Amino acid sequence: MYTDKHPIGNVEAMPAPMYPPATLPGKSPPRVPISHGNNTAVVVVALVAALAMSSVLAVAVYYLHILRKSRPSKAFISDRNGLSQDLHKSATQYMLPAMHVSSTCEAQVFTYKQMQLATGNFMPANLIAHGSSDCVFRGVLPNGRLCAVKQLDDCGKHVDREFRMEVDLLSRLHSPYLLEFIGYCADQNHRLLAYEFMPNGSLYEHLHSRAHLQRCLMLDWSTRMRIALDAARGLEYLHEFVSPPIIHRDFTSHVILLGSNYNAKISDFGLAKLGSDKLNGQVFTRVLGTQGYVAPE
Repeated sequence: MYTDKHPIGNVEAMPAPMYPPATLPGKSPPRVPISHGNNTAVVVVALVAALAMSSVLAVAVYYLHILRKSRPSKAFISDRNGLSQDLHKSATQYMLPAMHVSSTCEAQVFTYKQMQLATGNFMPANLIAHGSSDCVFRGVLPNGRLCAVKQLDDCGKHVDREFRMEVDLLSRLHSPYLLEFIGYCADQNHRLLAYEFMPNGSLYEHLHSRAHLQRCLMLDWSTRMRIALDAARGLEYLHEFVSPPIIHRDFTSHVILLGSNYNAKISDFGLAKLGSDKLNGQVFTRVLGTQGYVAPE
């Protein structure tokens, strides 16, 4: 009987190792053919795509450059109907360059005699408007500029400090949507404020005054939209760009004044309207303004 024994001893037989088949001498294994045509096509497509992308980017950059260069620099862009094309955008992007709060007082100081000369000694024919505590007169300054002079009731020393603080604030505010403050008079007990003159009066006169409507044209829709937008930008400046914010607290059509081209400006925004009143560390929010009316602020 045949037995498979290893010379060294009883060792189980191991499987034979696998080797690659031997090749005949003089012959090499077949090579995989390389297609040069496919590589060339890939390179060409990549170059064309890169050139196309570069061309698109170049055209886009050029178009943006031309668009930025040709864009008008006006703060208010209007279409053929006179309405703003950017009502949906934030008004601040147009207002910021023109609005600021000055760090120095820039108001002119007038004597009472100068105010008398400017208004013809407060002649009744120059009276523009009157309220419960003030009268407004049309005046002409020594340099020939038209102005509106607001004559406040005579006040004593107990309100002099508050008056000067308000004047200091008014002289620091600069916005195309606020009535420009020119100067003031604090001669003895006389307290007067000089503003720019708005020839078309108040919005209230155009909307409700019968005498005014008879001699003036009705405001069309586009003009009303411009007036509303100007007034909104004026409030935004007082609320967002002044510290502390100024709350008007009597924002009615009476305080929206109209210029020669019906641009709107807010008036009466400085006196006793600096946010809320503070006494002994406590804050009081008094209701001021027109009786029976609360401003939407």
